[in-house]
Amino acid sequence: MDNKQMRDWMHENLGKLKMLRDEIRVDLHLAGMDAKDKWKELEPKFRDAEKLADEVSEVSRKAMEEMVERFRNFRESLRRH
Repeated sequence: MDNKQMRDWMHENLGKLKMLRDEIRVDLHLAGMDAKDKWKELEPKFRDAEKLADEVSEVSRKAMEEMVERFRNFRESLRRH
């Protein structure tokens, strides 16, 4: 993957995170305090992702993948409960 492709990929995944963040915020209105506490720990990671989106490296790509997965898993746990 060249630098342009990597940068495009990072920004695409940042968009996914933004969507997940917004969906989680809606789901949290229906969730209990435990879920809200977990979100308080996870949400600051979004700012890290915004910084990562401008980096072009294998390390930043892996970190972004992990972040998207963590947000997805959290959203799914909210919807199961």
